[in-house]
Amino acid sequence: MITKQSPGLKLVLFCMLGVSLVMQGYASEGGKNFSRMANSNGETCVDCHYFMESDTINWNPSAMDLASRAQIYAEDGISKYFTSPEGDVMKKAHDGYQISAGDESGIIAYLADLEGTSPSKVKHVKWRLILFAGMFVLLILLRVEKRRIRVLPKTARMLIRPLIWTVILVIALQDAVGFNRSKNYEPVQPIKFSHSIHYTDNKIDCNYCHSGVTKGKNAGIPPVSLCMNCHKHQQEGTRTGFFELRKIVQAAEDSIPIRWVRVHNLPDFTYFNHMQHVTIGGVECATCHGDVENMHTIKQVEDLSMGWCIDCHDITSVDFSNEYYKLYYPAYLDSLQTGKLDSVMVSDIMGRECAVCHY
Repeated sequence: MITKQSPGLKLVLFCMLGVSLVMQGYASEGGKNFSRMANSNGETCVDCHYFMESDTINWNPSAMDLASRAQIYAEDGISKYFTSPEGDVMKKAHDGYQISAGDESGIIAYLADLEGTSPSKVKHVKWRLILFAGMFVLLILLRVEKRRIRVLPKTARMLIRPLIWTVILVIALQDAVGFNRSKNYEPVQPIKFSHSIHYTDNKIDCNYCHSGVTKGKNAGIPPVSLCMNCHKHQQEGTRTGFFELRKIVQAAEDSIPIRWVRVHNLPDFTYFNHMQHVTIGGVECATCHGDVENMHTIKQVEDLSMGWCIDCHDITSVDFSNEYYKLYYPAYLDSLQTGKLDSVMVSDIMGRECAVCHY
């Protein structure tokens, strides 16, 4: 049965459509302003508040990060971040920006449209996969196009198949060896955190945040409460301003952990103890983790393979000034003192025993 809509309902629907069109218009104009408004250095909003995670360091919040605060901007306005920025970082970034009431409404509407999305990843061309597949295509063509192949010199015809199979086998072998290894792994973290700023600039010792490194198996990731020991007093970041530190404060207020993405992972069947290496062995953090003190974003610099560990055990000498080694390896100590040995390597004291790491 078809029923007639009441005039009141039609009016409501018409008004809703009108509001929707107006908001779309605001959002469209806001998007244009987001791309063309520039500060005194000629930088636009898009130059700082990116849409795609880049390979270079950008400590500004992404456009999508701003979108997550669109409701707050709608209530409090966004012009204050241009006319009277809160801190030094934003003052420098927003210097020279001019924003009108219309521009403000448009940008807020544009950000509201972006809410719920996330920055896209940079897509790299997988040349190895393309080359690997291309070699198989060439093999098929060599099989199908026998007549045309005969125009090639005999020597070329003899070499082309072995060369193709060599490329295929090299790629397959390299990928098989590197399977489940994560060298150069550099994930995007939920909060932008710089080890360089904390360690090098502010002289915070590694052990303060990673307290387990000297007394246990795992180095540990600092809880929010530890971050707040400093950041309840310091709430403006050197590079990020207030935006990233608000996430820490909010996590502390809501009593929820920050879900950091682990960078260095070993297989479950492998045993590794930080205390054994750092406290007893005297191994520097940089040996395994690289020049962390000068890193803004952490990445895995070594492949952490079994061969890499064994190579280290073969070339690293044991420091017998440590009471631990004197107690457990008196025979080696005696040989060093009497001159029978000039050094003892880690591989000599069970550094190559399978059961030490695979128990």
